[in-house]
Amino acid sequence: MRTTTRFWLLVLCVGGLALLISRPALAAELANTEVYRLEAGQVVTTDLIVTAGEVYIDGTVEGDLVVFAGLVEVNGAVEGDLLALAGEVRINGVVGDDLRAGAAGVIIHGEVGDHVLVAAGGGDGPAGFVPPIGGRTVQQGFVVAPDARVGGGVIVAAGGVQLEGTIGDDVLVAAGSAVLEGTVEGNAQLSVGALEVADTARVAGQLTYTAPEQISIPDQAAAEIRFEPAATSATTGGGSNLFSQALRLLLVLLGFAGAAWLLLRFAPQALATPAGAIMMSPGKALLYGLVAALLLVGVPLLSTLIGVILLLFWGPLPAIMFGFFLTGAIVLIWTLSPLVTGLWLGQAIFQATGRYASRLATLMLGVTVIVLLGMVPFLGWFVYLLSFLFAVGGTLLARNAALARRSESMVGAPG
Repeated sequence: MRTTTRFWLLVLCVGGLALLISRPALAAELANTEVYRLEAGQVVTTDLIVTAGEVYIDGTVEGDLVVFAGLVEVNGAVEGDLLALAGEVRINGVVGDDLRAGAAGVIIHGEVGDHVLVAAGGGDGPAGFVPPIGGRTVQQGFVVAPDARVGGGVIVAAGGVQLEGTIGDDVLVAAGSAVLEGTVEGNAQLSVGALEVADTARVAGQLTYTAPEQISIPDQAAAEIRFEPAATSATTGGGSNLFSQALRLLLVLLGFAGAAWLLLRFAPQALATPAGAIMMSPGKALLYGLVAALLLVGVPLLSTLIGVILLLFWGPLPAIMFGFFLTGAIVLIWTLSPLVTGLWLGQAIFQATGRYASRLATLMLGVTVIVLLGMVPFLGWFVYLLSFLFAVGGTLLARNAALARRSESMVGAPG
């Protein structure tokens, strides 16, 4: 039961990072540059979407700020949500609504008006070395500094967590190590490998912690203190195993986000056209995908025959290169298939809810659903198989439709 609870805690912590659906952009200003800086006194009256190496917000964004960057620093104000995938996210100013971030380090020195949802590195987990960004070392982990305030609740999966400021609602933490020194105006639930609770810590409600060992906590730290032993099979070293899963999931989402951004920017129809074909005829797309998968069963025999011919007439190098190319092509299609099905699934979700978002946000919503379902034991392989079948079928449908339109145009053209 505890394993299931911990899995859904992981889903809750990380899954929302790509659900860029809060106050979706009806109009947005786009920026793509090496260094983006909104100077003090400058105001962006719409949502702002930025891809850059470094992003500095010294002015005011009246809408949401969506960022894919190495470094994000808010010294001014974001009146809406801040949605970020970055190396480091640092809040020195004000975020008026929610903060949703996936980064090696998320540090809050200023104020977040509502909820915080974060996946971060730090601690003793396998975060690895993060190179300097903008000439400075990245601070890993999740930190709510002593001078910081979060108006809503905090949900975080990280290697290291420091809660020193004030949090206005419940706290839910999955971490390798955590330090609680500040004030939590709701309940606190911590699943950790190592925990330190200072004399200055105050939890208005119940403090529940899951750890390998029970620790001494000051009586005044919480109205009620509850300890739940961690299962040694699930946590060799406490929350580090959960953190490893969270980090792996975050890296998968980051990889998909990067690939999605590149394809949507330079070859958008490569995803939009097959996704549209699936949207029009999902049953037909699945049928086409099944037929194509059955045909792929014959690929090893055919590729072996071609390889033998290449070996006999042109030598071993062309044969080896052909084998690598064929294997790589199939692996690439399988790996990237969630981008096509994710765009279709995201569009279907938004249509069902009557909402709208950017194409990248729509795609990442669908991809996140696929990746999270793919983590479910015994179900994951079937989810990815369906994704592959739909993607291949949608591609074939789109190709057939394009050929049909070309044929009609040739027939209708004057002789």
